[in-house]
Amino acid sequence: MLPETGERLPLRLVGAHEPGYWRADAELAVGTDYTFSIDGREPVPDPCSTWMPHGVDGPSRVLDPHFPWSDGDWRGADLGLGALLRVDLPSFTPEGTLDAAAEHLEDVAATGVTGVEVSPVAAFDPRRGPAAGVRLFAVHEPFGGPRALQRFVDRAHRHGLAVVLDAPHRWAVADGLGLHAFGPYAAGSRIGPRTGARPGPAGSDSPRLNLDGSGSRGPRDFLVADAERWLRDFHVDGLLLDVESLVDRSAVPFLGELAEDVHRLGERLERRFSLLVDGPGRSDRLTTVVHEILAAPGDDDRAQDLRRLAQEVFPPIPETPWRPPSLRRAHRAAQRASSVLVSDLTRLPAANRSVPWTSAAQEDAEDARGGAAAATDDDRACLLTFAILAGTPPVLDTEHVPVPASDARARRLVAWTRTLVGLRPVASADRDLAVEIRTEGTALLGRRGRTAVALATGTEPATLDVSSLPDDTRLVAAWDPDGTSLVDGVLHLPARSPVVLLAGEPAQAGPADR
Repeated sequence: MLPETGERLPLRLVGAHEPGYWRADAELAVGTDYTFSIDGREPVPDPCSTWMPHGVDGPSRVLDPHFPWSDGDWRGADLGLGALLRVDLPSFTPEGTLDAAAEHLEDVAATGVTGVEVSPVAAFDPRRGPAAGVRLFAVHEPFGGPRALQRFVDRAHRHGLAVVLDAPHRWAVADGLGLHAFGPYAAGSRIGPRTGARPGPAGSDSPRLNLDGSGSRGPRDFLVADAERWLRDFHVDGLLLDVESLVDRSAVPFLGELAEDVHRLGERLERRFSLLVDGPGRSDRLTTVVHEILAAPGDDDRAQDLRRLAQEVFPPIPETPWRPPSLRRAHRAAQRASSVLVSDLTRLPAANRSVPWTSAAQEDAEDARGGAAAATDDDRACLLTFAILAGTPPVLDTEHVPVPASDARARRLVAWTRTLVGLRPVASADRDLAVEIRTEGTALLGRRGRTAVALATGTEPATLDVSSLPDDTRLVAAWDPDGTSLVDGVLHLPARSPVVLLAGEPAQAGPADR
């Protein structure tokens, strides 16, 4: 239906080669508002609409597919070797828009990160919040709409930054969206409120996506088409996927099917795409343990926690890391497409708080022990060091990496980040080796291959015997270079000041400027 004129245009079944799909015989002009009427019922928006200027319950609008892209030479980035900065649109700028965020992309690039991970841009009702339902294909109009996202991505690529979008599948088939009129998009079970979620509409449950039941072919195609739209039409480089919302028990798990499709699309477009896989309690484990070590310096139980974490989260590549069953099956089903799957991440606290699966209890705990007001810059430097050099791709936040860097302390954190990101390729090259953890009093040493991180976790300086490291080991980065020294195999550490040691050929990156 065309709301302005009341005109009704017929749809017809496509045919046996696409059972259940309907098409119109004519294309609508760019800028036309339209709705669907299923079996003569009340008009509803197009579930695959990219542009919804009237809100999630109003008519859809036809978007001009042409955009003056300037990123023709962009081929993507290896997100496994670099680092991402989480851009939470509502809080990143006072305006809370994509165009306002784009103004800071040059500052983001100055931190040395590979790209940005953008919080969900899918359209939702501002009065009820995204948990009440999101339109996956559409860009939220208060953020600037679809054109603003295209401008953001194009500008990011000009600055050498990849763009990863957070895909809020958790709320994609919420009851209020009315997708049941089109087919069995929702399964019988539901995703309950986030564990510890605050009361109110934001904590309401939502139906699960129907990925393995009767009629699941349609919902699977819906999600694949959504992913293709962002990668192809909006030039984004990857998607962040919530494991919990994509659970299925089919012979070919959806995650594997999606990875295979994204792999083929990348080959066709000659671009590198990535799917980052995350979920509740996965990417925050390292930062949680480091927080606890800083809170209880010299506690050997905390060091044991770090040792166990090293074995569980950062095992040598030949070993098989723990993954949820659906993710394990997906990896087996998508071996050819494994180059697009990035399944182990490490998030800094604010980057973890702003993802859809974070609970209110986790948010309160992070605020209590390491929020922006409580954490010192020394603590931030410690967390940055472990997160960036641990091996798994890190997602940083603007509490630890201030953007823009407007004063001396912010510039120091940015310089430290740039130094660590420069060292990351060397550390990542040793992913096939085990992590070794050693403690001496309040001093801690973590080593994998050529790279070692040392830290005096207490409030007093400490010394650490590093004579067991290779003879050509040298100090390459220190948060407090004036108070740090390496003499005759003994490392002198200022309190709570991380140090990076490297064996072998000199690294390109050096100590951060004070």
